[in-house]
Amino acid sequence: MAFSCESMANLELSLGMADYDRTSALMSGIVRPAGVDLHYIVSPPSETFWRMLKFEVFDISEMSMSTFLISKSQGRRWKAIPVFPYRSFFHTAIFVREESGFHSPEELKGKKFGVPEYQVTAAVWLRGALEQDFDLKPSDMKWYMERRRELSHGGETSFKSPKGVSVEYLPDGVTLKSALLDGKIDALMPSPYPGMPSLLNRTDYLDLTRTEGIRLLFEDPVEEGKRYFRKHGYSHINHTVIVKPDLAEKFKWLPLNLYKAFEEAKEYAYQHFDKIIKSSLIFAYPYWVEQLKLFGTDPYPYGIKANRKALEDLIGMSESQGLIPSRLKIEDIFDETTLNL
Repeated sequence: MAFSCESMANLELSLGMADYDRTSALMSGIVRPAGVDLHYIVSPPSETFWRMLKFEVFDISEMSMSTFLISKSQGRRWKAIPVFPYRSFFHTAIFVREESGFHSPEELKGKKFGVPEYQVTAAVWLRGALEQDFDLKPSDMKWYMERRRELSHGGETSFKSPKGVSVEYLPDGVTLKSALLDGKIDALMPSPYPGMPSLLNRTDYLDLTRTEGIRLLFEDPVEEGKRYFRKHGYSHINHTVIVKPDLAEKFKWLPLNLYKAFEEAKEYAYQHFDKIIKSSLIFAYPYWVEQLKLFGTDPYPYGIKANRKALEDLIGMSESQGLIPSRLKIEDIFDETTLNL
């Protein structure tokens, strides 16, 4: 890392492939944060997070919200900016065997459930949604993790099974997919990054959708996502963006300038996606219209004001699920220059 002068920072920014469409204007240089010369590094999200946890190799990095909260509770001085590049409805990505007969989450009580690892944000939202809306507590199932401890986020945050919850690693050589097909687990949620090979993940969402004998639990996951959004008012925030504390302290303007650049890149993506979908992707236009009806013109809102309820719910779920010892304050996890956004 080098600095050319006090007003220009030459920094590395690491983001996951899953967010390329909303950040590509940063990578291409169409959007440039004021005072910053970015070197953009792209890698699978799970690897980006692991490398930042283990080595802190990036100046600015996308980060799992759950692992960020755990790290903050353990004393890491990282501060985030309220940019949330990846969102979904993760409880709609539950896969079961075709022959299982399961058609609702309530039927999974007492069953064996597989996840990449217990602490990933998608799994926190999954368990939270199951408990909120389907009266299915984490302790009502046995949990199995695919990632090896030495290549996992939990390995870097000293993960331990929460009190009263059974969490085990799958045996070496066994994947979530093979465990489901062999009947060793009853349901699973894969890593939410389809089509992205990673050192950490061995089961892919897209591959599961094409595998004979496996199906989604929710017959219409889109409708279930709509139901959840109408009830709770938000989609699940999966990632945020963190800045090394020494940089944020030395360059007080950096977090706010980065936030503005992420907003500009997102708006650029929206504008151009609308043009593309109307011209070359006309078959997808009805889906785009339906998305606008549900979410409005900004499906990926940034800032604290638009996301306070989702953030507070995620923090509460992290505490109730035993991942953090006490509830963190939103004001303590985001850089002070961004608190009024």
